[in-house]
Order: sequence, then C-alpha cells, then structure tokens
Amino acid sequence: MASARITIRPLRRGDYKRIREIERASVDEYLQYLKETREIDTVAPSVRPAYFEHYLKMGSSFVAEADGKIVGYILSQPTSFVHSRRKELSLEYVVVSPEHRRRGIGSELLTEVARWARRHNIRLLYTNLNPNNTESAGLLEKQGFEVRNCMIAQRALN
Repeated sequence: MASARITIRPLRRGDYKRIREIERASVDEYLQYLKETREIDTVAPSVRPAYFEHYLKMGSSFVAEADGKIVGYILSQPTSFVHSRRKELSLEYVVVSPEHRRRGIGSELLTEVARWARRHNIRLLYTNLNPNNTESAGLLEKQGFEVRNCMIAQRALN
C-alpha cells in the first residue's frame, strides 16, 4: 500500500470537528494506558470551541492532511516573557491520530511551526510533556528540543 501524501496547512475554522475526533482518540488511548499501568492522572478533552477560536486567531497552528483528511495537528500561541525571552511560541497540543503515527507527521508539523516562528521573529519554542510519553519526548529531541526531566521541552531558534 502506497503512503498517503502528507500536506501541512494553517488551521481553518472548519477543522474543529476533526480536531476533536483526533483529540478524543488520543485521550481514550491515554486513559487505556492509565488503566493498564494503574497510574493515576486526570485527563479530559479540552479543545473547546472558545479555545479553538483562540488558536485560529493566533495564526500559529497547523494541521497535517493525508489525502485531504486531517490526521494530525499542532495548536500553538505566541507568548511573551514566560521564559525570560521577548517572544516565545507555546506548543500546547501536538497530536497525530494513532493510525498515522511513526510516519514523520509530527516532525513535519514541528518543522512548519518553527518556520512560522522564525518568520515572526520568535526564537524559542516550548511545550510541557506528560512524563509517561517517551515517544513525544523522543520526537521533540529529534527535532532539536532540549527535554528537561520529561516535563518541559524547549528549542532556541537561530
């Protein structure tokens, strides 16, 4: 079976329903992990319409499409002075649907958001991580992020 063509594009208003579907699958997957490991954490889908509208207005969020269907997304927002820098980009959600992982989609989303940040004179990307998500930590390290204690990752842009 041939690989689907992946395209990265800016977030659009009509993307909300599919973003919620992918988020729900990701949350369900994590809840199953918690059940199997008997670990305790609170998690719930959180991309509500108002949050989605906020990310849309910020202009720094992107989706990945495979043959025209959204299969992943990155929701981010510019911030100021969180980590003693002038302008930063907070990566708040980096999610790829379970059936499309391990195909470079997360890397493509992170590359596109870094391009956006550079064009907007933003020199630091940062995110928070779930300490149990070693796949996410590995992806971020591969993309040049410094992962500190698997909770915070940041990448200075040249």
